[in-house]
Amino acid sequence: MKDSNLFKSNYIKQALENIERSIDSNQFIDVEKTKIELKDLSTKGDWNSLKETICAYLNTDGGLVIAGVRERDKKYMFSGFERNNESKIIDLQKVVFQNDNGVFLDLSNNIYFDYYSINRGEKTFDLMVIAVYPLSDDLKYVSYNERYFERKLTQDKIIPISKINQQKEYKQELEYAKEISPVETATINDLSIDKINNYINLLNREIRSETLKPSLSKAKPFLSNQHFVKEDTVTLLGMLICGADPFHFLASRVEVNAYYDTSSDIGKDKKIFRTDVLSLMEESFRYVWGNIKINRTIAEGGKSEPEYPEKLIRETINNALAHRDYSKDNFVTIRVEPGQFIEIKNPGSFKEKIRILYTESTIEIRRIIPGIPESKNPKLASVLKVFDKIENQGRGMASLVNGALENKIDLPYYDIKDEMISLIIPTGKLVDDFINTWLKGFEKYIELKIKAKLTYEHKAVLAYFYKSELQNRKRYFTILLSESNNHFEVIDELRRNGLLYEHEASTEQTPIYVLDRVLVKTDFRDELTEKMGLTFIGLEQVAKEILNLTYLFTKYNDQALKAAEITPEVYRRIHGGEVVGQTYESLGRKVRAVCNQLVKEGVLKKDAKSAYSFNFE
Repeated sequence: MKDSNLFKSNYIKQALENIERSIDSNQFIDVEKTKIELKDLSTKGDWNSLKETICAYLNTDGGLVIAGVRERDKKYMFSGFERNNESKIIDLQKVVFQNDNGVFLDLSNNIYFDYYSINRGEKTFDLMVIAVYPLSDDLKYVSYNERYFERKLTQDKIIPISKINQQKEYKQELEYAKEISPVETATINDLSIDKINNYINLLNREIRSETLKPSLSKAKPFLSNQHFVKEDTVTLLGMLICGADPFHFLASRVEVNAYYDTSSDIGKDKKIFRTDVLSLMEESFRYVWGNIKINRTIAEGGKSEPEYPEKLIRETINNALAHRDYSKDNFVTIRVEPGQFIEIKNPGSFKEKIRILYTESTIEIRRIIPGIPESKNPKLASVLKVFDKIENQGRGMASLVNGALENKIDLPYYDIKDEMISLIIPTGKLVDDFINTWLKGFEKYIELKIKAKLTYEHKAVLAYFYKSELQNRKRYFTILLSESNNHFEVIDELRRNGLLYEHEASTEQTPIYVLDRVLVKTDFRDELTEKMGLTFIGLEQVAKEILNLTYLFTKYNDQALKAAEITPEVYRRIHGGEVVGQTYESLGRKVRAVCNQLVKEGVLKKDAKSAYSFNFE
């Protein structure tokens, strides 16, 4: 169900059909979800509960209330809505919910209602359906009876005071938001009536009955209400959405420079887009989608498999344009390097409250805290939700984390410098050959710790932390992974068993986890030097990598390795991931020769299956 189509989706119809099916079959079907709630409204307590739910929907992601249905002991009954109570429903828009200053808000643009009739035999029940659209970030949070509620799954929960205070600070920062500042020299005549009416059509796709405008002068009250026009001047918001020629007034603020880069002059291609923000989103997506690699999988009959999920690319590009800093006259840059990464660079920086930078220990931490309101343009974000261009605030980082944990992309990271944020999304997988070799080397050690077999969920979380630490060492920022945004629920298990522990930069509100230090040790030169003395120091790189690998697998997995198993990892460590056939074959022969020589010298042991292990004797 999309927020922009609450009434016209099949969600209500499906819920009511399931209720009827449940009644007729005497088999309970639970219809209450995060965004749908049933209310009886036959008692005063029910009305209080209704207002708490609507308050929670306003403060979270919106939802639907169906009033006139009773559920007791997993049994439904249609009680109907008493039409004499219509005034109480109407009051919800203006005299129930208050802002931080205790002022009742006019929520006519957020709360809608209508009757829905259902026939049961010879009787017809009137139900009241209430659609609640979430408040923009600059209006959250509202309270009911001096209490603030938010939606958590199917429950309405009190919002912690710390979260309320954090939101108040955020709203203070937005008080003089750039998005509603006037655009110098621009007048209402510089807006496009076609773009305005397109926006109105989308509003009317909900239940907002706004008439189409025959002229710009007739549209002025509507434009003022939408913050597109302020007094007699066009705002930045209005120009971004409805400007006839936005580049003329906003210059680089409505420009995207896109590059296709194969690291050779022949492959480079540059496109410059200069238009309104909605068209920028679409043009930028088409450019990226047209330049990424499309692989063919052997499974499923040669099904095409893009380098990146389509939804992830759309969401990432749209978020960059929605949440960029429009106070800076600079353009967004998108760079596509097929088989390597997508980089999206936009003007701005993360605020200190969501950026963790701790370099006062041997384990450097550079993390971004997700889920904290950070949009610099909340009204623009609200408009873009109508166009289905962005989701709720904070979803962008969650999608990146999910994409990595689901092994659809490699670990995303940020490069932050010179008031620019570069998001790099590497192609490939989080749990790749490198990670599988790393985890295989420590497999016995890990499984003894957790007293269970390694699952994919364990591997994904361990890989996320390991790669985060590697990127942090390079001065890149990664998205903080915690219990709250970890869908595999294994962090606590790994912590309890000593494979994760809290970094000294952790706080009660923001725990920061790092790996058991045994797991990050893949270079055993100190141990090997102690064992072999100057002999190890004088060895060439291939021999040193063979010894590192066999030491790891022998000590932490009790496993001997064949030359064919050693070669791929030694090749990766020396030459990287791109395999050159002749170089690989040559290395394979050398690995066998070096292993046999090390056996003769008593450093390695060779078993009956021609597998090598480190000789600790």
